[in-house]
Amino acid sequence: MKTFNSVDDILHFAIASTQETANFFSGLSKQARNAKMKKVFEQYSREEFTNMVRLTRVREIGPLGITSEQMNNLNVCDYEISLGNAKELKYSDALVIGMRKARASLMLYMEIADKTPNHEIKSVFSKLANEEARHKRGFEIEYNESLLLC
Repeated sequence: MKTFNSVDDILHFAIASTQETANFFSGLSKQARNAKMKKVFEQYSREEFTNMVRLTRVREIGPLGITSEQMNNLNVCDYEISLGNAKELKYSDALVIGMRKARASLMLYMEIADKTPNHEIKSVFSKLANEEARHKRGFEIEYNESLLLC
């Protein structure tokens, strides 16, 4: 299993993943089933771009303080979800992928928050995890509602 080699690898992965997610949500907003969901997905996309800035600023706060032994327990494949192109997916499939992506990000952020001794960085990652939990719930609700309407 591939693990992260450095704290910088973790941050780089998180930033790239967040950008990919923002683009995915933006594409998903174009196929939303109504105007309300279009706005929700656009909001999620904006929040992901904001998260990119937060993640970039973590480097300025200071070291994460995660040991190499702790990094060995962070496997890249546990957090890597292939998003594909929202336009090419059925709406329900795109929602499932959105749920999986939000869950993977939630788990990564919780792991980092749990492992870092830096309280300021712990706070940033806890907030990011809470946001991803909200996104996941939003996708779950939309998935259930869209299935009921079919």
